[in-house]
Amino acid sequence: MKKEIWVYLETSTDDRLYAGTKDLLAQAGAIAQLLRGAVLNGKGGSAAGEDIGLRGILTGAEAGRLEDAALEAVLYGAREVTVIEGKELETFSPECCSDAFAQLLKKTRRKPELILFGRSPDAMDLAPALAARLDAGMLSDCVGAVPGPEGILWERHAFGGSAVSFVRFREEKTPIISVRPGSFGGKAGAGVTCLRTPAEAAAVPVTRFGYQPGRVIARPSLIRVLESAREQGTDIGSADVIVAGGNGAGPEGFALIRELAGLLHGAVGASRIAVDKGWAPHSQLIGQSGKTVAPRLYINCGISGSVQHIVGMRDAACVVSVNTDPRALIFNVSDYGIVGDLHRVLPELIREIRSSRG
Repeated sequence: MKKEIWVYLETSTDDRLYAGTKDLLAQAGAIAQLLRGAVLNGKGGSAAGEDIGLRGILTGAEAGRLEDAALEAVLYGAREVTVIEGKELETFSPECCSDAFAQLLKKTRRKPELILFGRSPDAMDLAPALAARLDAGMLSDCVGAVPGPEGILWERHAFGGSAVSFVRFREEKTPIISVRPGSFGGKAGAGVTCLRTPAEAAAVPVTRFGYQPGRVIARPSLIRVLESAREQGTDIGSADVIVAGGNGAGPEGFALIRELAGLLHGAVGASRIAVDKGWAPHSQLIGQSGKTVAPRLYINCGISGSVQHIVGMRDAACVVSVNTDPRALIFNVSDYGIVGDLHRVLPELIREIRSSRG
């Protein structure tokens, strides 16, 4: 049986592939290359020299509604796509989704090299639920991997990045791993490129699998959707440019931050204290309790640089910081630093950008 990595594919409210999933597929491709030259798990599960394909897994009530998402997944690297469909999967539930995954594994008798998840709230719910159901090992927030003498060593950071651990799976069961955005060569959303043409993607098989809930799962849903609202602006998880504000910004500063982000075709981010004060929604929170981002350009204004925030943005390619305190910790992880009042710096920057564009 051919070797595969299974990738959990998430969709947005319009049933299109979630932008962060494109990055996950790029990461899965890099991991597949790593496994081709290594012995997986150190117990004879050799992937050396063998081709390893990517199988995307979609879940939903009707497979027909997910055709566009399946096509996108193939464009960005999936070799095959399986859609698990069932009315119980209309609304995300870690119980139902993990049960559906387990059924697919059992009935198809497949044993993927690993099952890969992103770092979204749903993925972080589903990955441990599936690991518990399969009695398999699970590693969260993985940032890298290196070949070891007895198998792959998976890298994970702890204590805000002050400690690094390397983990090896010893059991024969399929490892379950969630990866940090931007790791393994991922490019976070807009930076990810298509690997196939639409014509090539249309020729890739998409299979359907009907989910049959067990008695334990077949119960009224604990979640009822009252209203679906589309987030405004660019999603920070897939943005190439992010302009973020902290406690030093204030509501007036966030107006400038949004204006600058718009000019740069970027997204708006925020620190924990800015979200707590109501200056930005929780969907824009960056840090340990929010989202992890890896944009090409990260401009932050009035953010002191706590460990909790730095954990969420340290993988940015270029960091520009604006702060009135020259000793602010954020300058320690910055490529460029401006000691000054953002209420004076940003208007000048906005003026220069508008002027350069005529």
